[in-house]
Amino acid sequence: VRVSTPDELLAEIVDADILYGRPDAKVLAAAKNLKLVQSQSAGVDFLMNFPELVESDVVLSNTRGAHAPSIAEHAFALLLSLTRKIPASLDYQHKHQWRWDGAYREPREIMGSTVGILGYGQIGRAIAQRASGFEVQMLAVDVHPGSGDRFVDTVWPVDRLHDMLMLTDILMVAAPLTKETHHMLGAKEFAAMPPGSIVIAVSRGGIIDEPALAESLASGHLWGAGMDVNEIEPVAADSPFWDMPNVVMSHHLAGSSWQKERRCVEILVENVRRLQDGADLINVVDKTAGY
Repeated sequence: VRVSTPDELLAEIVDADILYGRPDAKVLAAAKNLKLVQSQSAGVDFLMNFPELVESDVVLSNTRGAHAPSIAEHAFALLLSLTRKIPASLDYQHKHQWRWDGAYREPREIMGSTVGILGYGQIGRAIAQRASGFEVQMLAVDVHPGSGDRFVDTVWPVDRLHDMLMLTDILMVAAPLTKETHHMLGAKEFAAMPPGSIVIAVSRGGIIDEPALAESLASGHLWGAGMDVNEIEPVAADSPFWDMPNVVMSHHLAGSSWQKERRCVEILVENVRRLQDGADLINVVDKTAGY
């Protein structure tokens, strides 16, 4: 049953087995037969402050993996916008100007850089796969360390984050937002990165201490930042990021594509089948860990 208003949802959820979407306390209280909440997103941090769901027997699953291709592509769209000075070119285009002034000397290459990936899940691996075409070195840190793959030799544990940052020219933030990752990147972490480094954030806001990031960008220690996610969205009107020339922002749309929507529905359909058959569900969220 497809619903389009909150009232319709409250009426229809009473005997529903599965909810595809985002519940609230009223919806969960009205649901008498609910067995599964299938989130439409990979990140479920917004549901972790919902004790009625976290403490219930209702299974929570996400669409982990569905967003990885589009988010990885978007990460490089932000990176290349910075390194190739695309915003300046667009500004000249809008002004009908053909200019080779200061902007001609400012672009830089990615080749030969060291890319550090914070969070080596589906999104992190998709970023690494695409990064390999740019002839870069890659490092990764994840809460689940291991032997890596054909793109990253070894995935380091979180306690080696600073080791990675000291070697990182381009930091890709692809970790989920949890209690452990909140403000994981602050002044100390940015200072550990080599001068002229770049930060790209595409998973969740809140992992980065944004005032510390703004300060490091303003000082010139960090060369630039590409941000698709922010701790508070929409971004406040007085945020320094709006007017910083070394920042490129998009509005939490890295995961957006019609292909991604199809993959999300395919995950839903698979879990419907598995629930009917009594089989193990896919993409089940550990509600204690938050991902």
